[in-house]
Amino acid sequence: MVEDMNNPYSSQDKPTTVSDNQYPAGFTPNPTVLPYQRIYVLLMFALYTFLFIGVVYMATDLENFSQLLETTPNELTVMLVFLGIPVFFLAIVFLVGLFWNRGLGGWIYNLILICLGLTSGCTWPMTIPLMIFWIKQKDDIQYSHKRPS
Repeated sequence: MVEDMNNPYSSQDKPTTVSDNQYPAGFTPNPTVLPYQRIYVLLMFALYTFLFIGVVYMATDLENFSQLLETTPNELTVMLVFLGIPVFFLAIVFLVGLFWNRGLGGWIYNLILICLGLTSGCTWPMTIPLMIFWIKQKDDIQYSHKRPS
């Protein structure tokens, strides 16, 4: 029995495996979106760091700030704790994203950071184009950490 070569279901069509090293030797991709991602992460880290510094500054002089804001010092302390803990956590999260941006894990982590920026309309002009290009250059970002052997 002769198999038809035009038949897409013939036994000769075996699935091919995709290797991790899909680029030719000597070629290391340099995604064009990485500098913009670093700028975004650095700006968000700076924002949360300055907010945390402001929280600590207000905590050092509770009496004056509580009079200025017309609250009691205890109320201001509770507000500063509820603002300071997430701000400190987000500053650390964005600091990690500054250094971990390659490979599959780094790509996913920074995609989450972009999605965090999408929660505020103020950052949309920066995060929407960044997300589009971050997703388009997924393969280049994932494989750019590999060096040719």
